[in-house]
Amino acid sequence: MEAVVDSSFLISLARAGLLGMLRRLPFDLVWLDAVRRETIDSGIAGGHPDAAAIESAMRSLAVRRTGHASTAPVDAVVVDAAAKAGLLVSNDLALGRRARNLGAHWLRTADVVILLQDTDAIDAGEARAAVIALRDAMRLSPELA
Repeated sequence: MEAVVDSSFLISLARAGLLGMLRRLPFDLVWLDAVRRETIDSGIAGGHPDAAAIESAMRSLAVRRTGHASTAPVDAVVVDAAAKAGLLVSNDLALGRRARNLGAHWLRTADVVILLQDTDAIDAGEARAAVIALRDAMRLSPELA
């Protein structure tokens, strides 16, 4: 199964030091050109250190061309691709709801941690540490953690 990843998911993993989890995911990541531009090109231009970490972690993954003009809104491109793939991984509430309304499943970063534990890709201790790292990086609310 393919999963379209949004920049919010990648940024959350990077800020929490969890980009290594990408290798354990039980689905194939779809790395869109629009998300790459938003996450890497704009991130590096804006001086965000997590952009370089994301670029390194995603280096082995081919960038999927979307056929949309580079001026198309990233959210529209992501939702369109997620509807076709059937799965979106994003922390963006509005984006997730739009994808779900089009029939795609939606996972947030915390959902992915739970999925990794449920599929035995990580153990309970690693899952707990990941949740704490996401909370400490302010990418997961204390209440949800």
